[in-house]
Amino acid sequence: MLLLVPTPPVTAAESGIHFFVSPDGTDAQSGTQSQPFASITRAKQAVRDARVSRPDQAVTVHLQAGHYTLDQTVVFTSADSGHSAERPVRYQGSGDVVLSGGQQISGWQTDPQHPGLWKTRVAEPKPGDDQDWRFEQLWVNGRRASRARTPNEGDFHTLLGVSEVPIPGSKRMLTHTFAAQADDLASLKNVDAESLRDVQVVVYHKWDTTREWLQSSDPQRHLFTTHGEIMKPHNPMKRDCLYFVENYRVALDSAGEWFLDRDGWLYYHPRKDESMTTANVVAAGVPRLFDIQGDINDPQKRVKHIYFDGLKLQHAEYRIPEIGIRSNQAAMNVDATAIQLDGAEDIRFTGCAVEHIGGTGFWFRKACRDCRVERTRVTDVGVSAVRIGEMRLVPEPVRTGGIIVDNCILHSGGRILPHAVGVWVGHSSDNAITHCDVADFYYTAVSVGWRWGYAESGAKRNRIEYNHLHHIGYRILSDMGGVYTLGPSEGTSVSHNVIHDVYATRYGGWGLYPDEGSSDIVFENNLVHDVRDGGFHQHYGRENIVRNNILAFSEEGQVAVTRAEPHLSFTFERNLVYFDDGRLLGYSGWQNGSQVAMNHNLYWRAGGQPIDFAGKTWQQWRDAGHDQDSIVADPMFVDPDNRDFTLRAGSPAAKIGFVPFDTTLAGVQGDQAWKDLAAATKFRDPYVVPPSAPIDVDDDFDTDNPVSLLGIATLQQEGRHSMIGVVPTPHGNGRSLKVQDAADMKAVYNPHFYWQPDYTEGKSRLSFRIRLQPTVAVSCEWRSNTRPYQTGPVLQFTDSAITSRGRKLIDIDADTWVDVTMEAPQGKTNSQWTATFVLPNGERNEVTDLKCDPNWTETRWVGFIATARSDAAFFLDDVKMHNE
Repeated sequence: MLLLVPTPPVTAAESGIHFFVSPDGTDAQSGTQSQPFASITRAKQAVRDARVSRPDQAVTVHLQAGHYTLDQTVVFTSADSGHSAERPVRYQGSGDVVLSGGQQISGWQTDPQHPGLWKTRVAEPKPGDDQDWRFEQLWVNGRRASRARTPNEGDFHTLLGVSEVPIPGSKRMLTHTFAAQADDLASLKNVDAESLRDVQVVVYHKWDTTREWLQSSDPQRHLFTTHGEIMKPHNPMKRDCLYFVENYRVALDSAGEWFLDRDGWLYYHPRKDESMTTANVVAAGVPRLFDIQGDINDPQKRVKHIYFDGLKLQHAEYRIPEIGIRSNQAAMNVDATAIQLDGAEDIRFTGCAVEHIGGTGFWFRKACRDCRVERTRVTDVGVSAVRIGEMRLVPEPVRTGGIIVDNCILHSGGRILPHAVGVWVGHSSDNAITHCDVADFYYTAVSVGWRWGYAESGAKRNRIEYNHLHHIGYRILSDMGGVYTLGPSEGTSVSHNVIHDVYATRYGGWGLYPDEGSSDIVFENNLVHDVRDGGFHQHYGRENIVRNNILAFSEEGQVAVTRAEPHLSFTFERNLVYFDDGRLLGYSGWQNGSQVAMNHNLYWRAGGQPIDFAGKTWQQWRDAGHDQDSIVADPMFVDPDNRDFTLRAGSPAAKIGFVPFDTTLAGVQGDQAWKDLAAATKFRDPYVVPPSAPIDVDDDFDTDNPVSLLGIATLQQEGRHSMIGVVPTPHGNGRSLKVQDAADMKAVYNPHFYWQPDYTEGKSRLSFRIRLQPTVAVSCEWRSNTRPYQTGPVLQFTDSAITSRGRKLIDIDADTWVDVTMEAPQGKTNSQWTATFVLPNGERNEVTDLKCDPNWTETRWVGFIATARSDAAFFLDDVKMHNE
């Protein structure tokens, strides 16, 4: 697609030396307009030679319209630099100039054995070739094709559980065993062992994705295994994670899918509008298109003053490593990049396109200063659109900063690693992301900072301003934001952005999201609407300012804070907050005493519905010292139902000092064709997250099991990861679960763990063996997920007795095993339940008339809670729960 970018004028200062490149030229020619070169590589060498003889001259390389194949990375070093900003080296495209690192695929024929498929032979494998002719990305008529997968593009399976055990002899790799739902693995039933090893499993878990190679599949038992690195305890693969499997012939059942087998045959299922006799089919080839390599330690040997205008760079490959891809926030453990810069100053990309990429578009990585990407489109990338800086804090002289990304269209990323962000800024300062349209990513649009907590950060004075950030998440991943920040960021401005359609799968689709340690950031004049969990959410941070924003239509809490800290978390002033569903104040920080200075705000719930202020009435909220000069009033938007948030004349917003701002200034600017191109991307509908499937438990803690209790449970240990774990059974054989309490736990209900059976009808039965040390106290509860939750069966254990709701049921002794069974009906109000106890001497006791909360009807939560703040422990064994 032609970008319709005007050719920058050639100034007198840079009119010096000119070379020409044409698809019809040859590299043996002189590079004049009448005898052009054929390649940019040859032109680059001519530029070097000319700069040696005439170093003070500007040099312009004119690339004529057409297609240029890059069979290797084009490397620029300091020898390729321009003289100065006034006399640069310029690579200027004339018309539609395409530099492609892909390989054309032709020779298509129908496949008589598989009606509807076409095939072609791309290689004839030879012994020892290591199958390096294989590729992992394919494009047909400019559209990314989907590698054959189950379920098909846009749909997912849901896991029941995952376990992991070390691989004998391996220091790094483990076997992951996954429990799938019935029929999820049916398509793998007849896949041979060799082909099975080519299958990749892609699992979505919270804010990450993991890619691993399949090792075995057992459809009959609904189990499959992979090899991968140890799961991160704070974000493991587990129950309810979405996943799919890809890259096997049987999965090739949908239009737009392809598969490449080990015999070199490429198969494709054409879309309705595609004819394989005329289709332009391109496979990924070169892993990097441009590599700009300056000396990061010597400023005199940096690559400087090279300008690229009007070029399309396409088709860079990314291959999944043999060990797979372990989860890592923002996919920052993958460095595959189409255009990578180290030791670069004053490098500019203007009016360019970077598209159909396996990895990231641009990465201004090490020691880059004062570079620009302007009026450029980055689209259809496997990872991120733009990265700036590094993940580690390096000395200031070699720290990247001063990068400008302005008036760019950054669309459709994360196609290989969905947890990648649109624009990532690490330990880097003085950057500007302005007037960009960032959309169609599965995770965060713009991420700034890379410091969890309050230690020194290199991210200062960054400007995220006048951007249109939208259609991210799609309810596939969680814990994301339109703008996401980390760590101290003095001088950083997040202002004049329009953010909408941010939807997470389980939790955490926020518009503005200052995460751990975010401090000293100004969030001002932003419009945020139609998000899942809050227009603004601060996990924890210090002295941020949230001022003069419009926050509207969050499904959950509108303004959220998680952690209470002994300092001012943020100031919230002159904001308009408008909603219809959900709560005004989300997450637990409000109840836990977060210090937030709130004043001069306007709050309104559509239709004048009452507003709850963290459990207080409006008057109680103000009596507590909040919002003394704020109002509850209709802001009088022109048409909020159709998302027109312009204020009508006479709006009470003026009473709080709100200053209207022009939202049309957000996003790309300039001619209408450029704006139309930004609006041309089509966005998928958010994924419809299925309800959790009911799950049974049968765990003796002696054998590995992907649906083990710890595999599906959520553990609350206040960061002490050794409080809950499997240990040798005290005074017995095998293993059991130990829960160690501690007198200095912050919360009396910690440690505890819970799982979600999701039983809503029938009859449920939980049985277990329990052993309590002296002074420990434990509660076992079944709960609904209503607000407030309702409690069904509940037992309290001490070292001398078992009770329920204050009623003593049986005496027990410390340090002895007691068998317990709890049975209750689901789907009924005012229900009663039965408890059965078997003591060590065989004595059996049954109680049949135990009470539940009157409105309890379903079991969405079952937990064991240490409640004594004791330094003792309790043990569980043979935990079984099922529903019939």
